[in-house]
Parts: sequence; C-alpha cells; structure tokens
Amino acid sequence: MRTDKLVSAEVLGALSPLDKLGTMVLQQLAQETWFETLLAGETVARHGSNEPWSYYLASGEVLMEAPDREDEVVSANSDRAKLPLNYTKPCQWTIRANDSVVIFRLSDAVVREALGGAPAPDKIDDNEPLDEAALMTLLMADIERDAKANKLKIPSLPDIALQVQAAVKHKGTDVSEVARIVMADPPLVGRLIQVANSPMYRGKAPITTCQMAISRMGLKVTRDLVIGCSLQQMFKSESSLLNHFMRKAWQHSTQVAALGAVISRHGRGVDEDRAMLAGLIHNIGALPIISYAEKYPELVEDEALLSNIVDKLSCDAGVQVLRRWDFELDLIDVVRGACDWYRDSGAKPDYCDVVLLAQLYSFIDTPQMECHPAIDEVPAFTKFSLGRLGPKMTLRVLETAQADIEAIEKMLQG
Repeated sequence: MRTDKLVSAEVLGALSPLDKLGTMVLQQLAQETWFETLLAGETVARHGSNEPWSYYLASGEVLMEAPDREDEVVSANSDRAKLPLNYTKPCQWTIRANDSVVIFRLSDAVVREALGGAPAPDKIDDNEPLDEAALMTLLMADIERDAKANKLKIPSLPDIALQVQAAVKHKGTDVSEVARIVMADPPLVGRLIQVANSPMYRGKAPITTCQMAISRMGLKVTRDLVIGCSLQQMFKSESSLLNHFMRKAWQHSTQVAALGAVISRHGRGVDEDRAMLAGLIHNIGALPIISYAEKYPELVEDEALLSNIVDKLSCDAGVQVLRRWDFELDLIDVVRGACDWYRDSGAKPDYCDVVLLAQLYSFIDTPQMECHPAIDEVPAFTKFSLGRLGPKMTLRVLETAQADIEAIEKMLQG
C-alpha cells in the first residue's frame, strides 16, 4: 500500500547506483518516490519478471527464493539492501515480505536518464558483468548472511592439525602423545624431521624420529608447524584460474612468514616460530571469499578484480575463520589488523606488528610498493631494533639474512 510519505534525498543518496548522483538530482528523484508498505507474505517481485522498476528495501526483511540458489533473507540497512532487490532483469528471485516491510520503487528509465543515459547497475542482466562495487556488496552480503545463520563456508583444518592443537592445549599432554598423533601422517613426519634438522633447530646429533623432532622443537612450536604445513593443502581450488590465484596467495604468505621470522629476531617478546605462523595465516580470509566468489563468473575470470576484493574483505572474513578454528587471540589480532598500516597497540611489539612490516618489505621493488606507506612511516617500525638503524640499514640487515629467508620459504612450501 502506497503511503503519503516521500523518500528523502538523503536516503536515496546512500544507495547504489544513486550514490553517483548530485544533491539536486537526488532531490528531483525524491519528489517522484513514495514509501509503500507490504504485509508478511506479500510479493515484491516474481522470478522471471521484467518490470521497469527497481525495488529498494527501507525497513523489515524480505525472503528471496530462486530455483537454482539457496534462499536468502535480506534485512534493511544491510549492505545487500543498498542494491535494488531485483538488481538483475529479468528478476532472478521471487521476493516476498518476511514481515511487515516498507519498500520504495524507482523507474529504471528515470534513473538511467539521471545517470546520463548509461546503463545503471540495477539494469544489468545475466549476460552483462557486475561492476566491482556491486560484486563486493553481493559477496559481503552472502558472507554476512551465512555468518549470522552459522552457515559460513569455512574450510576445516585437517583432522591431524585439530588433534595436535587440542592435545597441546591440554596441560597433561606429553611429547609421546603428540608424536603418536603426527605419525598417522608420514609426509608430515618427514616435514617435521626436516625442520628439526634445519639451521633453525640443528643440534649436535641429527634427528631421525618424530619423537626426537618434537622433543627438540617443543610442543607449541610443533603445533604451529603442523598447522602451517596443513594450511598449504587448503590453498587449492577446483577452478584452474582460481587455483592459480590460490597458489600465488600461498607463495606470498610463505614470503611474509619467512620475512616475519627474521624480523622477529629484532624484537623483544615475539617468538620466531609464532611469527612464521602469523605470516602464514595473515591472509587466511581469502579462503572463504574465494569459495563464495566461485559463483560469480566476473571474479573467476578477472584475477585483478578478485585480488582487489580479497584485499578489502579478507580481514573480516579471516577473523571469522580463526574464531571457528579456535585460534588464540594474538593470531586473531594479526588477521584483524593485517592491513591497518598505522595501527599502534603500544610500545611493545606484537605479531601483528611483525606481519605489517613483513608485508611492506615483501612489496619492495613491486608495483604494490607505490600504494602502501613507507616502512619508516608505520608505528610498527619503531618497535624493533631495526627501526633504530633506519630503512636503508634495515634493508642491508635483511639482505644479510637472505639465505635464512630463502631457507624458511623453501621449508614452508615443502
């Protein structure tokens, strides 16, 4: 039922694609737009319809049903509600009011004219690509919807990693118990023995058994290494294009982990092995984003666009991943602040500081260097003894440690 209340220019200006319009144009549109109320169960639009209107949700919730998709509930004020409910034409859903809702509609022709005659995002059909803003809105809406319903598509850590994590958390666990768990995976045993005999842990006598390796490295280091080795097999996709993207993401993570391990040697209170794991998981949010991205052809086929969206969304998604995996707060903080370059948690360095610096060093001599702050501009730089040397001397220190960095990368990549 149409009401007598006009939609304000401020409300319109917060929506896509109307956020591209000036104030005067929005005020003109507002004179032709009214709120409408619908009762629970009433239909907003039907699947396959091709009405010349775009519907926006102002309050309440609507249920969106489609033959080839999971049902979706859209709430007012969510990111998804910034787009028209029927953003594709013909409409891909049957849209019904979940409860009493308020909507309003805009003429596609009027919006197109206001935008200067260009096709508006709400007029895109199934054969035309969505722009980046629309893709980000839809992707984040997918993730938020499933997160609220506790159905987020988060990959599970391999069983052995979960068992080792749980065992180490238990105070009564000894080396033999962790060794028994690890020995169920012979390739993993080989990796641990290889690491235990590496320059990082090498002792007088060579390590030949799993139990000896765990004894030399300790339970917590073993736990972090088992998790780190397990992550590698998760950076894979059935899509060849996405698989290429995942391999690059893993290689970057191992580079950040190796740099972080070396940087941690110059800071008090940060452990080298923990710093490696922090580097490996700093971009873990890419996993669920890529899982959801598989249903959008525009993302599967455009690596640059996918990379940009992963950069913008991976921190929030990564926090949810690590919470589901029951990780400690220090690593959750790494993911939460992995792109917060000017983050300053105090004078004492933490693992997020390590990862921030490691990323900036990894960008040196790459195009990414130009779009990130200088290393000596970020607060993390001053928390390490490297900071007292200045950027140029710091680079020399890392160049001196290049053999260690390469050895750690090789170890992590298997």
